[in-house]
Amino acid sequence: MLLISGIVNDEVSKQAESCKADGVLKKPFQGSSLKDRVLDLLTKRPQKPAPLAEPIHIPMAEPPVTAEVALAPVLSVQEELPSIPLVQHTWEQPAEPVAIVMDQTPVVSVRSDEGDPKSGTTIQAAEPAPAMQADDRHQSMLADRDARIAELEAQLGAERRHSQEEREQHQLTVSEQREQLADLSSRMQAVEHDLAAERAQRDSMTQQLEDLSRQAQRVGEMETALVEERHRAEQLAQQAAESVRLRGRIVELEAHLEAEREAANQLVNQITSLEHVEDRMRELERVLASEREEAMALRNERAHLEKSAAMVPVLEEAGEKARAQVAELEATLTAEREAAAALLARFKQMEEKAQLVPDLEQELSAERDHSMQLTKRVADAEMLAEQSTRRFEDLARKLGEIAGLASQLGNVKR
Repeated sequence: MLLISGIVNDEVSKQAESCKADGVLKKPFQGSSLKDRVLDLLTKRPQKPAPLAEPIHIPMAEPPVTAEVALAPVLSVQEELPSIPLVQHTWEQPAEPVAIVMDQTPVVSVRSDEGDPKSGTTIQAAEPAPAMQADDRHQSMLADRDARIAELEAQLGAERRHSQEEREQHQLTVSEQREQLADLSSRMQAVEHDLAAERAQRDSMTQQLEDLSRQAQRVGEMETALVEERHRAEQLAQQAAESVRLRGRIVELEAHLEAEREAANQLVNQITSLEHVEDRMRELERVLASEREEAMALRNERAHLEKSAAMVPVLEEAGEKARAQVAELEATLTAEREAAAALLARFKQMEEKAQLVPDLEQELSAERDHSMQLTKRVADAEMLAEQSTRRFEDLARKLGEIAGLASQLGNVKR
């Protein structure tokens, strides 16, 4: 007898001991575990022979007559019936025959042929009168024995009927288990088909994950390239700002150059006028050489001319300096124009690259969206792979249970 409970603790164990249960079975449970438990209990159950009843001594006042009644051994119904693995039934053992022993005296041996052919009865009598009484007692004992035999035969018939019902139930159970086994076989084939599909899907998922990893690596390279392009764009922006500043400097230099040109033109005009003055001074010297008589009148003019002649080297030196400055300014202007042309070309290139920046930003946003989608697909693929692994483990466990049931059914058939 098994006690079925949802939990197993000390209190449940005490209840099992109080109701004399052979064990405790926790629910929910499977049929295979119940079957194994019942088979284990049937295997461990001891097959003890029923104890023989002690002899009953009946004292008699008259000369004693001894009657030994040996009943035929009653076959054990439990040994004839096959063990039913899923049904446990307990019946009472038939009572063993009772041996009646009386005090013996010298008697005459008489054998009776009544009763079971397998049992024998011996009646010994010493005198005719006690023999009749012993015969009556023997007849009553035979009647009791016949009644007992009829009762035992009725019990045996009931046990046989019960055994037949158990056999039919066992056959029905075996047929149901065969049907279940066929159903399980078909389900196993379906499961194997699903398993093959899951494996194919897992392979495709693995390929997709590899593609996603390659694409993720490419996204990293694109991000690195984008960072470099941003750095270049910042440099171009700095260069554009520098070119704007240089353009303003060029305007200032052009204005300063124009002012220097005007100053140079003025100096040229002054030098031209000085040359004319020098020619005039020479002419005046010739006039002075010819007109020495007018020296006193022209003394003041001569002093002035001398002062002018003293200023001529200074003016010539200033003219040379102005020419050098003009040449230097022209060289600087040429260099500035070349630098401005280079800056203008670089600025045009920067403008072209700046026009590419929105396209790069758009591509970057598209790549980010694509990477997010790829990340989501990778997460979905990992989830599907985990679900496939769980389903594979469940299928393996179910296949193990099916194999256990099949082996147990094979043992039952044996």
